[in-house]
Amino acid sequence: MEYFLVLARLQHFGRAAEKLHISQPGLSQQIKVLEHEVGAQLIDRSTKPISLTTAGEVLCEQGEQVLAQVDLCVDRVRMAVEQPTGTLRVAYTRSGADLNMHELVERFRAHYPGVQISLTSAWTSRNLELLEAGEVDVAFARSIVRDQAVDSMVVATEELVVAMPGDHPLAPLERVTYDEVVDLPLIHWPRSQGPAYHDEIRRQIWGERPQKIVMEQPEAEHILREVANGVGIAVLDERRATKLCPPRVRVRRFVAPAPTTTLVVSWLPGSTRSSVVNRFIGLCRRHALQPDPETCP
Repeated sequence: MEYFLVLARLQHFGRAAEKLHISQPGLSQQIKVLEHEVGAQLIDRSTKPISLTTAGEVLCEQGEQVLAQVDLCVDRVRMAVEQPTGTLRVAYTRSGADLNMHELVERFRAHYPGVQISLTSAWTSRNLELLEAGEVDVAFARSIVRDQAVDSMVVATEELVVAMPGDHPLAPLERVTYDEVVDLPLIHWPRSQGPAYHDEIRRQIWGERPQKIVMEQPEAEHILREVANGVGIAVLDERRATKLCPPRVRVRRFVAPAPTTTLVVSWLPGSTRSSVVNRFIGLCRRHALQPDPETCP
């Protein structure tokens, strides 16, 4: 099941085999065994990249829940005989402060009081650098990480909104369309802070159209201050935009389907992970099965 889910995500036998540290023929054989066991073809191998069949999509949807239940079972067995010790080094992302990062870490602390928690905070790109350098054990980031060296899991989703000066012609509207904002001057944060997150925003709202970025600011507070000064509009995650909104700024939602962004937890794959890291990943998986509606609008 784990092999299948990695293949479903990467849609390439070679890259999936490399990530799983097995041979490509070995991975292909395991997928065929799985297809035989479930009695259905899961992978359409005639397309490039490969794609999931209808049966494969169903199994992909259910597979994460199956693995989470396995993790839960194993955790409960282990907790019956031992309490882990050691240190869990966590990197928070500043843009996710109003989502559920802290809740997940505090829940882990309550479950495993013998584990020391070491915390740091930066932006997505820096967090992933720390993770790959082995300086942290898990890292929170914005948007799914598609690096072969890193695994990731979505732990929260929220809407993207547009912030504009209070006297802007669009300010009286309750919701705005993409076409109404794509040609407006934009205040954005540097792509280097989180390329996948940056590209995710552009893809959903601008598509192939160019962005008219007139200023880059590294922090949401500075972005919104420039919006208040009339420099341009900004697109931010809803919680931060609402929480930090200055008096002269209006925050407006997009028409449906609204653009969204995600918060993910990332870790290094492989058998060298500590039991502490595995337990934290398991806790995040269980949380993903029962998301809090307040953190996943």
